[in-house]
Amino acid sequence: MNKEQNNFLFDEKQTKKIMRKAKFWSTIKIIGISIIVTPIVLVAVWYNLRNLSLNSAVEVMDDIWFYNQISSPNVQISKQMFDDNLFGGKIKATTYKVLGDKNRPYIWEPLESDYNLFGTISHNYISDTIQIEGSESLAETNQIESFNEYTGDREMFFYHPKISYDVYKDSISELNQLEENTLVELAISFDNAYSFDDIKSKLPSNVQVDWWWVDTFTGEGLNFMKQSQGTIGAKSPFIYGFQSEQSKPKARRSPSGVDTFISNIEYLRGRKNFQWETNQVYQSLIGENGTLDRSDVKIIGAVVTGTPEQLESLLGQTYIKASTFGVISNRK
Repeated sequence: MNKEQNNFLFDEKQTKKIMRKAKFWSTIKIIGISIIVTPIVLVAVWYNLRNLSLNSAVEVMDDIWFYNQISSPNVQISKQMFDDNLFGGKIKATTYKVLGDKNRPYIWEPLESDYNLFGTISHNYISDTIQIEGSESLAETNQIESFNEYTGDREMFFYHPKISYDVYKDSISELNQLEENTLVELAISFDNAYSFDDIKSKLPSNVQVDWWWVDTFTGEGLNFMKQSQGTIGAKSPFIYGFQSEQSKPKARRSPSGVDTFISNIEYLRGRKNFQWETNQVYQSLIGENGTLDRSDVKIIGAVVTGTPEQLESLLGQTYIKASTFGVISNRK
């Protein structure tokens, strides 16, 4: 082996040694960068997911609040809370009813909903009602008294004016059996569909209206209900209306009335949640001009509250077809 061959082998060994050393330090460098960068990336991902989850919670709470405004007879949300995680969370809301002209809040059932990371409600926890068995006749099957599963109070139900019932409840005539200081919630169903201004002028001035029931039923839905003489419970997913301007404590952020009812529907039609429901309501209400106007909103019932003496002024009002009790409170 000559000198040139020895130099070649030496250079090859040195090159391999240098390459191994360079590879080693390159690996160390990559590991070091990874140790530094990975936590930063993870924190950034966590921060963005956290913000997305928080924003989704706020959006879902807004949607729930606006939908409650149009779908829950005399039920208002007092407070909303959320328990979030990186992939969604749970919304909890406390609610109350308003009783009487002194606007006494009556604690009602809580609402709970799950939502995902993108602000879509994935599950609503809906409490059931407790029914008391009654007559097996067709006329009374859908008029069995039911009670709220959470509070134990009687649940209201309504009668649609375009359905002929064999039996109509008349809770107004039973008001004289209640104690003087009792606060009563009463669902009244009208004999016809009225414009808001018309029916408002008919009701006695000393009766507090807390909620107005809007006719959002289509011909197909009514035909189905006619076959069974179906009544519409206050917890029905097909009942819509709006709070009265008399009902206080006033709901936050917006006033009450027909115009607010319309704007709430139009707002929810553009949201992720309750879009299908409010589109159905919108389509059932719009007039021939293809838009939803104040004149398209017809009132077919209401929730009134007060003392028995105040509500007895409803006796003999011919536009009231039926009436059913809701909450009856003796709390002072």
